[in-house]
Amino acid sequence: MNTATLGATAPVNPIPLKQDASVIGLVGLAHGTSHFSHLLLAPLFPVFMRDFGLSYSDVGLLMSIFFIISGSGQAMAGFVVDRIGARPVLFAAITCFLLASLAASMVTGYMGLVLVAALAGLGNAPF
Repeated sequence: MNTATLGATAPVNPIPLKQDASVIGLVGLAHGTSHFSHLLLAPLFPVFMRDFGLSYSDVGLLMSIFFIISGSGQAMAGFVVDRIGARPVLFAAITCFLLASLAASMVTGYMGLVLVAALAGLGNAPF
């Protein structure tokens, strides 16, 4: 160890704990919302299968749509975050989850469920 490391000083403008807590809280809320969206469709599969007359392949396609849109949208979300910032992207993602939940409450057929899966996947993309 040399004397240069012993004499190191603290950063001039450290980030206050309150700002750290608000950022961690915002990211935690968004991350929790992401996990909720993962759990949004799967428990409803038996109901969807019964009420809409769907097969296991049909409901599997719903999850495939969700994860394909989510996975392919992750790279785009990174570019958007660099362009406009993380906060608007997180709020847009949460809005997509809200719209997916509202759409799920009003669907009357398989195409509505496809829309729900697509919106939820789009909302999940930034995570």
